Amino acid sequence: MTTCDKCDQPAIYHDVRIINGVHNTTHLCATHAIEAGINLGPIELSLSFSQSDSQPTHDNSPACPDCGMTIAQYKEIGLLGCPTCYETFEAELEVIISKVQDNHTQHVGRAPSYSNTHINRHLQIRRLLKQLKTAVTQEEYEEAAVLRDQLRELHQADETDAN
Repeated sequence: MTTCDKCDQPAIYHDVRIINGVHNTTHLCATHAIEAGINLGPIELSLSFSQSDSQPTHDNSPACPDCGMTIAQYKEIGLLGCPTCYETFEAELEVIISKVQDNHTQHVGRAPSYSNTHINRHLQIRRLLKQLKTAVTQEEYEEAAVLRDQLRELHQADETDAN
C-alpha cells in the first residue's frame, strides 16, 4: 500500500499530473489531503476499502473465473478486472455501491436520448414487473391482474414487431 508523501500513514488520495511530458504523482493521507483543501467525498467509501487491512491475509473468498481477481484485490486496487467480476462479487459490490449511492442500487435515471421504441418497451416492462411484484407482496390482486394484462399486451406487441 502506498504511504503519504508527508508522513507514514496510508495514502487515500493520489494525484497524477503530466505537464510537458513530466510525470508527477502525489500521495496524501486523509489528514494531509484535507489540509491541502481536497474534498475526499464520502468517507464511507474510504472506510470500506481500508477494512481489508484489518482482515487476515489469507483470503477464502472466491476468485473471478475469468481474470482470477479476488474481492481483497478489488478493495486494495479499487478497480475490477473484467465484466465477470461484477457477477462473481455481486453481493460484496452491492454493499459498497449501496453505501456510496445512498442505498440506490438500481438505475432509475432517464433513458438515453437516442433510445428507440424497443428500449422504451423494455424499460416499461421492467417498471411494470416491479409494480406487479409490489402488488402481489401487498396482496393487491386486482391491481396485479391489471398489471399482468398490461405486461401481456407489451409482450404480444414485442412478438409482432419481431415477426
